[in-house]
Formats: sequence, C-alpha cells, structure tokens
Amino acid sequence: MLNLRNHRTLLSTVGAFLVASTGSGIAWSQANGNREPADVLLDAVDHSETTMRDYIDEISGRFDEIEATSDAGRQEELATALMADVPGLAEDARTDVLVAKEDAKAVTLPDGGRLDLARDAYVAHMDAWIAEYEQAMVAPAGVVEIEPRVNETFDSAVAAFERTDLDSDREERVDELLAD
Repeated sequence: MLNLRNHRTLLSTVGAFLVASTGSGIAWSQANGNREPADVLLDAVDHSETTMRDYIDEISGRFDEIEATSDAGRQEELATALMADVPGLAEDARTDVLVAKEDAKAVTLPDGGRLDLARDAYVAHMDAWIAEYEQAMVAPAGVVEIEPRVNETFDSAVAAFERTDLDSDREERVDELLAD
C-alpha cells in the first residue's frame, strides 16, 4: 500500500498532465458554441482530479496538524476529530467523483478510438477511488493507506492518454506543466 502523503504529489503532477495533454475546454470550443467531446471529457477528468486532490490535501493537512502538535492530549483530540470527519469527507468526494464519472461516460466517442480507450482507463481509475472513498466511509482509520489498485489504474490512464495524438501546442503545454 502507498502512503497517502506520497500519493498527493504524484496525483497532482499526473492529473495536470492528463488535463494538459488533451487540451483545455476554451481552446477547443467551436464557434457555434458546441463543445468538442474531448472538452467535455477533460472537464470530467478535471472535476475528478480536483476532487481527489482536495480530499488528499484535506486529509494530509489534518495529519500534518496532528504531527505538528507536541501535546499528546491535543494530538488525540485532533486525531479523533479527523476520524469523525473522514466518513463525511469521503462521502462528499465519492459523490463528486460519481458525477464526474457519469459525465465522462456520457461523452460520445468512436468505440475503440484512442480517446475512448483513455476514457475507459480513467473511468477505471475513478472506480478505484470510489472504492477507496466507500472504504473510508465505513473504516475511517484506513484512510492513511491507498490501495495499490488506485495507483495501477492511474498509471494505466496516464499511459492511455499518452497514446492519444497531441498537437504541438498541447505537447508544449505538457512540457511547461511538468517542468514546474
């Protein structure tokens, strides 16, 4: 299992890559106001990644606060409050990721195309996170560790998005994002 704290940086970097590698909604909007399917998919990916990052940041921030406190009584109080809050935090995150998943699945893409395969891989990653949230809702103490399946599905989604064709502007954007 991977420690939650170590996953935060990886999730942020690769999430930025996923969103950047397939473009932004503004750049792909058509003149008639209709949006390209890729834009709608990327909005769902962005929504999901933002939700996942916010959840990790909240939990990690609370752990940091516990560790920074030298008073044992205060540490216990903070830990108890965190464990009481985890089910609600997990439920909220689960709800948002379920919405993003439905948005991603609703995008019409040619079956078997590279973007369709990338979407399928990312939906599997969302499913892995949904399972994490559901577990945290019933067993809050398990929030410290992330199941390896989350990272495996994430790696698969990244690889699938990397196989999509990117124009030169998108490649430059990915390079800029990953350089920071």
